[in-house]
Amino acid sequence: MRSAYGFKIPAEDPTLTHVTPGSPMGEVLRRYWQPIALAEDLTDLPKRIRALGEDLVAFRDKSGKAGVLHLHCAHRGTSLEYGRVEQDGIRCCYHGWKYRADGKCIEMPCEQPGMPERLDVWQPAYPVHEFGGLVFVYMGPAEKQPLFPMYDIIDTTKRKDVVLRGMRIWGDCAIGFVKDCNWLQHTENVVDPFHLLMLHQAISGDQFNGALMQGTRPDIGFERTSLGVRYRFVRELPNGNHLIRYVEAVVPNISLIANIHEKGERPVEQDRASEMTWTLPIDDTHVCGYSIVAWPAKDGEPDPDWRPRTDTVIPQRPGWARDRSYEDRQRKPDDMEAQESQPAIAVHALENLALSDTGVVMFRKLLREQVARVQRGEDPMNIVRDPAKNAAIPTNAWNTVRPQTRQAAE
Repeated sequence: MRSAYGFKIPAEDPTLTHVTPGSPMGEVLRRYWQPIALAEDLTDLPKRIRALGEDLVAFRDKSGKAGVLHLHCAHRGTSLEYGRVEQDGIRCCYHGWKYRADGKCIEMPCEQPGMPERLDVWQPAYPVHEFGGLVFVYMGPAEKQPLFPMYDIIDTTKRKDVVLRGMRIWGDCAIGFVKDCNWLQHTENVVDPFHLLMLHQAISGDQFNGALMQGTRPDIGFERTSLGVRYRFVRELPNGNHLIRYVEAVVPNISLIANIHEKGERPVEQDRASEMTWTLPIDDTHVCGYSIVAWPAKDGEPDPDWRPRTDTVIPQRPGWARDRSYEDRQRKPDDMEAQESQPAIAVHALENLALSDTGVVMFRKLLREQVARVQRGEDPMNIVRDPAKNAAIPTNAWNTVRPQTRQAAE
C-alpha cells in the first residue's frame, strides 16, 4: 500500500485547457469561426450566450441582420438580453440606447440631438457568419479573420445530394449530456477508441446497435491527417465481412464521427461522416456542442426516413435518458459519468498515459504546436485565406465494409 497521507494534487495545465481571453488555447480558438447558436434561435427576443468565457448577446434585427455583442450595455451596464429588437438594431431597456448589429450606437433618446455622433459609442461586437443552420462568430483579432472553411461534407456547391441542417448535440447546451467539464476532456474522447470497448461495451453493456461492437478484437491504429488526428478501427464481423472505420479530430475543436449504426451486412465504400460537430467551450469548466448535418436529400428536401447519428434514440444507451438515478448511473455509466467525474479541468500531471492513449497524446501535441504558432504571430493549421482553395476541403472519416476475400487480398 502507498499511503494517501500528504498526497498533493498539482494544478491543471492551463496551456491547453483555459479558454478565456489572453490564455494560450483561448487565443488559438479565437482564430477560428466558432458556432454559438442555431439560426432559428435568433427570433424577436435577444439570446444570452456564453462562449470562451465571454458573456454575449445574439439577436437578429427585423431587417434580418444578425449581431453578436458584448452582453452589458456601454451606457450603464444593463444586460442587453432584456433589450428590444427593432428594425435596425437592439435597444437597451434602461435608457433606450440603440445599437446596430455591428455595435455602433445610433440612438440615445434621453440625450440632445446629435449626441450619438459626438460621443461615437461602439458596443463591442464580433463578426457573424451564418451557414448550415448555425450562427458562427469570429472572436479573434480583426486583421487575422479567416474565411469560413468549406469542408467536403458541408460544401453544397459541390454536393447536391444533401440538405444542411444545424443541430444542438443531444439537448440544450450539452454533448451527449456532457457539459460540466473542460472542453478538452470531451474533445480528445474522439480519438480514444478504446473507451468504446470498455465503457460502452464491457462496463455498461453494448450501447450501440450496429457492427461496431461485434466480431473479433479490433485492430486499432492512429495517424496524423491533413486536418488533425484520426484512428483506424478494423474488425472482422461474425458474417465474415470486415469493418474499417476512421474517426477524425480536426484541429482545434471539430469532430467527424462515422455512422455508429453501420450493420456491416453489405459492401460499403467510404460512407463518410454525415455530421461536422464543433465542441464549443462555454468557459474553462463547461462545454456544449453544435453540428451541421449533411442530411440526405429526397426530391430536394430532407429525407424524412433518415435520422442523423445524434438524433437516433438507442434504448440500450443509458446516457440518452435525461433523468437517471445515481444508482443507475453507477451501474451503467456513459460519457457523462466518465468525463464529468474527472476533475472539472483534468489534471494532466496526475495521468499515467499508456499505448492506448496514443491518439490523445498526438492530439495534445498538435494543439501545443498551434499554441506555439499563434505565439510566434503565425496562423494555426486549418486556417483558410485563399478563396481558390476553399472548396470541398478533404476530410478523413468514414466507414468501409469489405467482404472477407477482398480484405484478405489487401
